[in-house]
Amino acid sequence: MHARDVAHMVDNCSRTARLGARRWGPRFQAAYEQIAYPAAQGPADTALLTAFDTHPVHPALAAAAKLRPAVDIAVEPATGGRRAGS
Repeated sequence: MHARDVAHMVDNCSRTARLGARRWGPRFQAAYEQIAYPAAQGPADTALLTAFDTHPVHPALAAAAKLRPAVDIAVEPATGGRRAGS
């Protein structure tokens, strides 16, 4: 996803995923711009922050993070030609 944009990723998905992303993407963007972003401009709810910080999932995620490979897996950007040595 870093090597190419989201449109490239969507265009290379299955027909169902592509059509769903094209249909629902603008709706999610509108909801984000009209509801989520304005709500984030106000003061944070300290009860929600405390509930998040003390949630029991955090130790499980820390244990899962230890199993992550030491290297990142990524797709190289297309160069438009053959790679050297191939």
